[in-house]
Amino acid sequence: MNVIRLALGWLVGIALAGNVSLPLHWLAIVAGVAIAGIVVDRSRWFAPVMLCVALGGIRYHLAQPLLGPHHIERWAGTAEVTIVGRVDEEPRRDDTGQQLVVIVSHAGSSDRFAPAEGRVLVRAPPYPPYYPGDHLLLSGRLSLPRAAQRPGEFDYRAYLARRGIFVLLNRPTAIRVLATREPAWGLAQISQSREYCRRVLLRLLPEPQAALAIGILLGIQAGLPETARAAFATTGTSHILVVSGWNFTIVAAALAALAKLTRLRPWPAFWLSLAAMWIYAGFTGASAAVVRAAMMASLALLARTAERQSEPWRLLLAACWLLTLVNPHTLWDLGFQLSALATASLFAFGKPVERWLNGFGWLAHPALAAVREALTATLAAQVLTLPLMLYHFGNLSLVAPLANILIVPVVPVAMLLGMVALIGGLIWLPLGQWLAAVAWLPLSWITNVAMVLAQPAWAAIAVPAFPLWLLLASYAVIASYWLWRRPDRTETQEA
Repeated sequence: MNVIRLALGWLVGIALAGNVSLPLHWLAIVAGVAIAGIVVDRSRWFAPVMLCVALGGIRYHLAQPLLGPHHIERWAGTAEVTIVGRVDEEPRRDDTGQQLVVIVSHAGSSDRFAPAEGRVLVRAPPYPPYYPGDHLLLSGRLSLPRAAQRPGEFDYRAYLARRGIFVLLNRPTAIRVLATREPAWGLAQISQSREYCRRVLLRLLPEPQAALAIGILLGIQAGLPETARAAFATTGTSHILVVSGWNFTIVAAALAALAKLTRLRPWPAFWLSLAAMWIYAGFTGASAAVVRAAMMASLALLARTAERQSEPWRLLLAACWLLTLVNPHTLWDLGFQLSALATASLFAFGKPVERWLNGFGWLAHPALAAVREALTATLAAQVLTLPLMLYHFGNLSLVAPLANILIVPVVPVAMLLGMVALIGGLIWLPLGQWLAAVAWLPLSWITNVAMVLAQPAWAAIAVPAFPLWLLLASYAVIASYWLWRRPDRTETQEA
């Protein structure tokens, strides 16, 4: 049975249940009819696909939270309330503070509590830092997230609801740690280790190089000046500021180069790179976004190692199925959509773009291999991600190809030298400071190139918002072109 069709059916079922609000009993009827069709004729593919559509919709319905009488939402909009709960996820830290997801166990006044349940998003000051597993007592006014006021506007309430969060606590009047987590090699210990590494990097490098190193090595977004952040956005290089699939690809590429120097066979090199990427994912917090990025990068690495056209597609959709099986709301996550589309775009258009670039004689020179690879990855990934980014953000960077050519090849050097400096600083601070002087060079190149290229007024242009039907039409045209031009279309259709 074609895994691609089954996985697509599952994703379509989730999308239909979430956007069209298909009733659960209708989905159950479709599932029953599909099962009967499979029993009657097992050679047909339509009935199994319809069964996956129904099961995807049923999974979406089962994932909807039940707001019982003790849910914390009933306290929203009232006077100041005190809640007791546990930090459930790695806090998201930035320049203004930290966001904590707290699982509530009790709520009420300061001296009278009642059992409560639910998840609350708390916006707390940046210090002191909190870690997963900390038990907190918080006081403040609970509020509901803001819903979309007009069609097409970002619906913050729906976005948080897909994470199981229905209540906000902005700037609590009091936060007290009720219990300090004992040292354990778990998520809390990793979070504390990341914070310690962040402080070491701040002592090794000046700003904004320190903030850039913290972002690309640890995945912590804080400290980067707003002018530098805007420059990276204008030049289309913001992806290097966060731990994304690109970071994991760099780790894999570095290990692949090491394996080539040591003449290691392809598959042992693959397993070594895979292990390194997932260790790195665990150290950077193992959040949903990081796990998704590691999974997508692992698929790209497998595709390159296997050198097959059909297997990567099956694995990509199998990964999407697994992620949406765990949490169907992942399908509406923009980060998930961009990661999946970027990976699919590399699979579909990586080789054609590479052949097109090889037509330029000056790019075929071996000395420009890193430039050619960076440009190939940038242009290939843009094919499927650009329409979605224009739909959501309406910002088109005209200098993105040049910026990626100048910046992306330097990122692996910055990561390597930054990691060496960090390790040296962890061993002995003066040693780390000496090594950081070398790491400062590529980090400064990255920030300065972004700042210079972002200066022209035409570096990025605003694109008028276009409707959903135009977005879907764009993807229909791209898919039709790919199906028409790819040489293995007959083989894949028969798989």
